[in-house]
Amino acid sequence: MDKIERLPQYLKTKIASVDNLNYKEVRNILSKNNLNTVCDGARCPNKCECYSSKTATFLILGKTCTRNCAFCNISQKTPLGVDIDEPKHIAQAVFELGLKYCVVTSVTRDDLKQNDDYGSIHYMNTINEIRKLNNDVKIEVLTPDFKGNKIALDRIIEARPDVFNHNIETIKRLYPIARQMADYDCTLDVLNYMKNKGLITKSGFMIGLGENMDEIKKLILDLNNVKLDILTVGQYIRPSKQHLEVKKYYTLDEYKEIEDFIKKNTDIYPIVAPLARSSYKAKEAYEAISQL
Repeated sequence: MDKIERLPQYLKTKIASVDNLNYKEVRNILSKNNLNTVCDGARCPNKCECYSSKTATFLILGKTCTRNCAFCNISQKTPLGVDIDEPKHIAQAVFELGLKYCVVTSVTRDDLKQNDDYGSIHYMNTINEIRKLNNDVKIEVLTPDFKGNKIALDRIIEARPDVFNHNIETIKRLYPIARQMADYDCTLDVLNYMKNKGLITKSGFMIGLGENMDEIKKLILDLNNVKLDILTVGQYIRPSKQHLEVKKYYTLDEYKEIEDFIKKNTDIYPIVAPLARSSYKAKEAYEAISQL
């Protein structure tokens, strides 16, 4: 097996100072409201930057996922029950942080099958509670596929988030390795359905799992075919030795090649960078799309 090079310098991030007041305030507000973030759960490399800027990506429906994606650091045990007060706590945290744009995501809850739910009711309640306290805040949701269930998706549509995000994560060939319990075509169908219902749509994927440049470009064209609005592309970083190995660290020139391909061949707004993640520069991307 070829030896993978060390983590490039441009992927290394600074640890936030304990004296950073914004960082401490975010921590305190999250703790007081008993909230989770994907920033912590997924070990996001941008956590310190975001917390220090008084923002975070809220993680609802618990901290345990019912799927077994081989790249993800979120716990994959038996999930607990749903906290019915969580939507109000999220809304309170958004209000206390003074957010003008917030991102809400969740673990996948395939266990919540009753009434075609899959967690969609909780998403709807969360959006509604946020708007009760501040109707001006822009809301982005990063949801699972809800098994492609149209009733569940229609609940999200009814709540009218400003952006609907659902990650495709990787190329189709690698789904049996990286996303055994997900389906590439289902993700495209979900994005297409939500776009046709009038929502701004967004997705993201990682590079470094073993794909090649031609496969990356094919994936981008597949997303363009469903009229995707915003796309994030970033480097896969292995959370632990129990997760998939990094097959390649892409160079900055290769990131530029990917970004240029998106700009020249699609109508998608690209956020392409080594540390780009699902909610990275989310507000900026929304504002750019809104001005078109």
